[in-house]
Amino acid sequence: MSPIRLLSLVLVSLSAGLFLGCPGTDGDNDPSGTAGTGGVGGAGGAGGAGGVGGIGGAGGMTTSSTGAGGTPTCTDYSDVPEVDCNLLAQDCEDPNASCRPSLDGTATVCEGGAGIKGVGAPCTQTPSGLGECGVGLYCVFGFCSPICCQSAPEQFCGSAQCNVYRSYGQSRLWLCNFAKSCTLFDGKECPDGHQCRLSIVNQDLSLCAPLAGAGVAEGEACDDLNDCGANQRCEAQICRYTCLVDGAQNLAPGSGGCPTGQTCNPLPGTTTYGFCSP
Repeated sequence: MSPIRLLSLVLVSLSAGLFLGCPGTDGDNDPSGTAGTGGVGGAGGAGGAGGVGGIGGAGGMTTSSTGAGGTPTCTDYSDVPEVDCNLLAQDCEDPNASCRPSLDGTATVCEGGAGIKGVGAPCTQTPSGLGECGVGLYCVFGFCSPICCQSAPEQFCGSAQCNVYRSYGQSRLWLCNFAKSCTLFDGKECPDGHQCRLSIVNQDLSLCAPLAGAGVAEGEACDDLNDCGANQRCEAQICRYTCLVDGAQNLAPGSGGCPTGQTCNPLPGTTTYGFCSP
């Protein structure tokens, strides 16, 4: 299986990887709304069979804008060439078939193998990324997630974010991310195999994400947010500890401080966090 990462992110299958894109995702949002006009977000909670417990969100899922013939007008959901079908429209002739990228990312194809679980339902990742989730959905960080446009995340993801991509050859497919939010420098809320990282900087929001592959050491080159260890980010393609702008000098690396010889540099968009560098 390939790695899952955030963009600076991706879940990976035998031939395709799923990554988290920077900025990160909204966490603990209830993704259980169905396509429609969208409702008012609740206070969150333990979560039911079809969603994730947590802080609640802005409302239910809504449909994307469409053009002639019902084909979605946004284009920043994938760069896979459209051949047999449209990934957003899911316009395969067989209602039980999903429109998906070919494994090499050179075409869209209609194929079976979908399950019955809906948006936000808990799922177990399989090598193909299929299996449990319904037509057009993918298992992302443990939840059935739809394809989404980066320019209009709320139309596809509700109060969550469109910041996870699955790679197919040199192409990408963007997906909603319902990952659990967490407390940076603590991370006890994260499930086994996941680590807490600052993901949406302008909201001071951290989320749990799987470590991609064997992980990259602090100070080494990286491509994606979850290449790096817990409480780190991929800054200018180097893994760096996240730090507290106020008080870093009195804290240890991984607890809000920096390694010896490094200082805490404020991150744009937040007055709380920075990154450590020489």
